[in-house]
Amino acid sequence: MACMQVQMRRGGVVLMVMVSVTLGTLCGFLSINTMQGARLPRGVVAPPVTGEVLSGGEGEACPLPKRILIWTSFWGEQSFTWERIFFRQVSRRCPESRCELVYDHRLLDSAAAVLFHPGDMKPSYSLPATRPPGQPWIFLSFESPSTMINKVNLARLNGVFNWTMTYRRDSDVVVPYGLVLTRTAPLHLQKDYWSGKSNRLLAAWTVSHCNTESRREWFVKELVKHMALDVFGKCGTRKCGKSLFLMTIGTFNQTECSNEIEKYMFYLAFENSICLDYITEKFYQALTLEVVPVVLGGGPYEDIAPPHSYVDALAFDSPKHLAKYLKEVANDRDAYNRFFVWKQHYTVELGHPFSPLVCDLCAKLHDPVSFSPPNANRNPMEQVGVLGAVRGRDGNGSYPDIQSWFVRGSVCRRWWQSAEGRRKHIHK
Repeated sequence: MACMQVQMRRGGVVLMVMVSVTLGTLCGFLSINTMQGARLPRGVVAPPVTGEVLSGGEGEACPLPKRILIWTSFWGEQSFTWERIFFRQVSRRCPESRCELVYDHRLLDSAAAVLFHPGDMKPSYSLPATRPPGQPWIFLSFESPSTMINKVNLARLNGVFNWTMTYRRDSDVVVPYGLVLTRTAPLHLQKDYWSGKSNRLLAAWTVSHCNTESRREWFVKELVKHMALDVFGKCGTRKCGKSLFLMTIGTFNQTECSNEIEKYMFYLAFENSICLDYITEKFYQALTLEVVPVVLGGGPYEDIAPPHSYVDALAFDSPKHLAKYLKEVANDRDAYNRFFVWKQHYTVELGHPFSPLVCDLCAKLHDPVSFSPPNANRNPMEQVGVLGAVRGRDGNGSYPDIQSWFVRGSVCRRWWQSAEGRRKHIHK
C-alpha cells in the first residue's frame, strides 16, 4: 500500500522516510496541472484548492504533501542551507510533516506557499509575476531589521507578502530561537554551582560583531571600568572555535567552548539589536550551561525565561551599578545558587541556528482556518485609525506596508534612550 506508514527501527525508519518523500514528490508532479486555474494579482489570496489526492492503491487515497517553494537564497546560500533550516521538517520530526521543500521556480503553480528571505532580495531581484489561488507568499527573517534595513528596499515589497515568519510573537508563523519547557517531573538535585568557581573568572562574552545597532560594545566599554571581563571571538583576545552560525553547525566545537564558558560565573548575552521580541540563541544557549546569563535586549525575558534565571543589564541605572551587583552575587554562595533553582523544573530546547523551530509552518498550511476570512492582522492603534500607526495585514490578506510592520513595529533602539540619557547612565 503506497501510503502505509511503517514503524520500524534503524533501516526501517530510513525506508519509511524515503518512501514518503518519493511518493510526495510524485504526487506533487502529478498535481501541477490541477492548479493551473485562474490566477490572482500579487498580494491577493483566495481560498486554497482542496481535495487533491492520488490513489494509494487498493482504494486508499493518498493526500498530497503541501509543497513549499523556496524562491530565494539564504544570505547567498542555496538549498543546502535551506535543508538545515528546515531539518525538523525534512527529517519528519514535526507533528505535521506532510510538507516538502522545492526550489525549481517552474513549480510555482503546484506550491502551497512560496518562501522569501528578504535579505537576499536586492533591488534587481525578480518576483513571480502572478500568484495561483490560495498561495500565501511568506516573509521569513531570523534577524532583526538592523541586518537588512540598509541592504534591501522593503518599501518595494509592500503588498507582496501574506504571512510573516519571524521571531516576533505577532508573526503569522512564530519561529523563536528557543523554548523553555516545563519538566514532566521535577528534578530533586541539590547542587552547589558556586563551589569550584572563582570570582577571578567573573564574566565572559563571546562576540563576533564589534559595531552594532544596540551599541552593546559601548555598554561593555563602561562595564569593564568596574569589573573583570574576558572577551572571546573576533572582538576580543580569546578564541573558542569558529563563530557560531548556520553554516558552521557540525564543525563548531560546541563542547570545548561550553566547557570554557562554564568556568565563569556570568555570561553576557548581549543582543546586537534591542528590538521587540528579539531574543537569540545567545540567551537560550547560556541557559543550557552552568552560568548565569546577563541579558541586554528588547525581548520579553520576564515572560519566556524561567523565574530568576538571568540578570537584566537594562534594569540597572548604569553599567557601574550592574558591575557592583554582579560582584556582590559572585561573593555570595546562596545568592548565586538561587539563579539555578529553576533547572529543577524547566528545560531548554534550542532553535535557530542549531535546529530552527519551523514546524508551525507546515501545520498552518494544513489548517483550513489559516485561509479563512477575516484574515486581517492589525494592531489596536491601526484598528482605531491612529495616523502613522504600524500597519499589519489588511482585509485582502497582504501586508500593504511590510517596512512599517517589520521596521517600525520592531521599535528598535540603542541601550540608552537619548544622548542625555547615555551621559546619565555612564556618569552615575
